[in-house]
Amino acid sequence: MNNKIILVITFLVMSFNCSLVFAAPDEIYLFRHSEKLTGKNPALSEVGKARANNLVTFFKEYQNIHIFSSNYKRTLQTAAPLQAYFNTDVNVYNAGELSDLKNELLKLKGVVVVIGHSNTTPQLAELLSNEKVPAMSETQFTQYFILNKKPSSNGSEYDVTHHKMSF
Repeated sequence: MNNKIILVITFLVMSFNCSLVFAAPDEIYLFRHSEKLTGKNPALSEVGKARANNLVTFFKEYQNIHIFSSNYKRTLQTAAPLQAYFNTDVNVYNAGELSDLKNELLKLKGVVVVIGHSNTTPQLAELLSNEKVPAMSETQFTQYFILNKKPSSNGSEYDVTHHKMSF
């Protein structure tokens, strides 16, 4: 009897660990925050607010998404329309700890949206794809990345594609 209990517990533990190994988002979208005002920790400009509102159109086809933002006004305000549309929380991450963010993202399933900065967005794309990604300039607000699981990977490797917003 004890052997059966140990066997069942072992099976459950292994099943749980296997589900974590194979959990990974289907798609990861990486955006830089929208246009900002000047100053320390600035808010979005009117153009930036309009661009942030337009992000909702990218994701209307999904029932829910995971949203991540650094803890700055401009990134949180960029994420706010998505947060309101999906009635969900924004997960705040430390922009200086991108390896930790990568590990957190790879535990999720579904669609993930990360709002970052001109320096962190390409860095995160590189961490997730193991590909060289060109830097973003301080004035570049329309470029974004989509990462899709590589077909032959175990869920932790992604192909990255570069895109430009049309709005």
